[in-house]
Amino acid sequence: MDWWKRKDKLNFVWRLALLMVGLFFYGLAIAIVVKAELGLGSWDVLHKGLSLHTPLTFGQAGQVTGLIIIGLAFVLGVKPGLGTLANMYFVGFWIDLLGNANVIPLAAPIGGLLAQIAWVIGAILLLGLATGLYLKAQLGAGPRDSLMLSLVKRTGWRVAICRVIIEITVCAVGWLMGGPVGIATLMVAFGIGPSVELGLKLCRVRVKTAAHPSPALETVH
Repeated sequence: MDWWKRKDKLNFVWRLALLMVGLFFYGLAIAIVVKAELGLGSWDVLHKGLSLHTPLTFGQAGQVTGLIIIGLAFVLGVKPGLGTLANMYFVGFWIDLLGNANVIPLAAPIGGLLAQIAWVIGAILLLGLATGLYLKAQLGAGPRDSLMLSLVKRTGWRVAICRVIIEITVCAVGWLMGGPVGIATLMVAFGIGPSVELGLKLCRVRVKTAAHPSPALETVH
């Protein structure tokens, strides 16, 4: 019995480590996009737009949006978990920490537009890997990924298709509210879906569809 208890504890520690590494990569990827100076990602366009029309700061707008999305995803059948709440806090934590520490150089002085585009492409790939890692932990998807997973479950569509639809929609709303849009915005909007799909495959995480509605995720061994 004690051996099984130790095994369960080690398994939880391993899953928690995967979650934290994934969230660190997620924050790092967003910080890299900022340093590319080619516009914000789709969700950040929305957050900035909200901050322009409300008393909320940029970070607070992201938190409020996250809470609303968690509620919507719950209604659609995806329950929040530890990873959902951790996503809301730690992604912003790492973005602020990395940004204030200036550990990521600006892309333009290094190689102009080519370096800026390379920064964004690298960030998109890192976002896909980060998503695969923290979902593999099976401690709950983040708010935005919960919404994506709920759409996959309900429609049976591919992850890439559902993610692109969500990204384009929130980007359009954010742009109408005055959020900054640039080349990076389009790259993230169209690239994040395939990148997440790739990240899930690399981390051997399978997403259930409408034909197999529960559970939403499973790890392939």
